[in-house]
Amino acid sequence: MQALARAARGFWPAAAAAAGRGNRGQVQPSRGIVVHVRDGNLERALQVMERKMRSSGIERLIKRRTEHHVKNSEKRVLARKALMARVRSQELGKNLRDILIKKIRSV
Repeated sequence: MQALARAARGFWPAAAAAAGRGNRGQVQPSRGIVVHVRDGNLERALQVMERKMRSSGIERLIKRRTEHHVKNSEKRVLARKALMARVRSQELGKNLRDILIKKIRSV
């Protein structure tokens, strides 16, 4: 266990600092989504977990990572949506830049 802690010192500075101070009994704060099951109500806990996943965007990341066949027509639709989003973003940037230039020149 100590060898593992020594090896981890180089990777995580916080872990190295904690190991150097001797904080052996403390629990590290958990990362990600935490859901508590109250009164053994697992169905309700699952609903809460799904809601938290949707709101945090994890669901989209998981869907994006899954490797499955995408039809060519679907690829075209996705490519067109991405293109339109880029165009809208560029147009918005141009409009904001023009507004800022007008404000600067009027001052």
